[in-house]
Amino acid sequence: MSLLRKTLWTAGVVLAAAAIGITATVIGVERSCVSPLPPPNVRSDFSIHPQGYARAQGDSFLTFPEWYIVHAYTDLAGVTARGSESDFDYLASITGFWSSLCGATRQASLSGPGSSDQKLTNYIIGFSFTLEMGLQGVYERTIGALTAWSADGRKTAEDEFNLALLKDYAAFLYQTPWYRFPFWNKLTAFWQETPFVPSIRAVERRISLTLQYAGKSGYAAIIRFLAGYDPADLTIRSVVAGMTPSDLAGVPGVKVLSQVSSANGTKGVLVETARYAEFDAFVRQLSRHPGASLLEIAGNHRILVTIVLPDADTAVAVFDGEPIFRLPIQSSPGSSRLGIDTPVRSLVGDVKRVEDAGYRFEHAYDY
Repeated sequence: MSLLRKTLWTAGVVLAAAAIGITATVIGVERSCVSPLPPPNVRSDFSIHPQGYARAQGDSFLTFPEWYIVHAYTDLAGVTARGSESDFDYLASITGFWSSLCGATRQASLSGPGSSDQKLTNYIIGFSFTLEMGLQGVYERTIGALTAWSADGRKTAEDEFNLALLKDYAAFLYQTPWYRFPFWNKLTAFWQETPFVPSIRAVERRISLTLQYAGKSGYAAIIRFLAGYDPADLTIRSVVAGMTPSDLAGVPGVKVLSQVSSANGTKGVLVETARYAEFDAFVRQLSRHPGASLLEIAGNHRILVTIVLPDADTAVAVFDGEPIFRLPIQSSPGSSRLGIDTPVRSLVGDVKRVEDAGYRFEHAYDY
């Protein structure tokens, strides 16, 4: 058998094995991680029908795996700051993603159907994340660990650059899709501005970081092109009670749309805000106004919230929701991320109670 034929045969086997593995994983999640009970029929109490208002309630839970990756990069930055990339537990990060996907899929099936687009997104980013973390983990736990050992704990200029980039990237992801991060510009700045002092670690980091970020830049360009056909909606609409339209107009980032009423006479104000981290800031702003509450968000009545607290604490007295998962945080040993299935009408009060108790409200997963 010629070298070309052997190469093609090997590539075919690898692709076939990957296809079987991907198919088996998807089937396993969709069969094993779905409740047999039918999901409830979720609709707006205020009969708000404009296109783009209502979103699938189950997507609040199905967006967690996507945010799990954001948290993983935050953890990677934190672990790298204490030592090096080689200290990060890449395997735990991979297994944590798939565990969170299974739990999110199950909770979404109980809360209300999730969208097929979000499910597809989760599988695409899940397999990409698995491949990236797997390759990086193998490299960092072998060659990367050896060069880190050769530096005797001292960070090179290349290490400092990568640490700064990881921190910037982690912060960037809390508000903006990952594929918009300027990987190529960062890589260009790396070669132009980072001083080179020859050492085993410096040479190895130069090569590995160049390959890593050049690859991410190319992949991001492809995803950015594809995303242009279906751009992410960066705003969301909610109904607020306990505040007048003029009061809400004075809250940063809030656009007042109209006053609304439910069939039973409940009155509220329909507002539009940014999503992601800015939506968290909006919820915190409401928690500072006595009597303010959210009546529904995008037509939904339940939402996933995460808080950060010490491992030994349960925080059962400070929220009205149901705890559904608890995950360790690599960058903060002794702390956990607690996921809570929360009634939307309790969200503002829960956030205030959580933070008054000394815990950290991390994120509301806004569909």
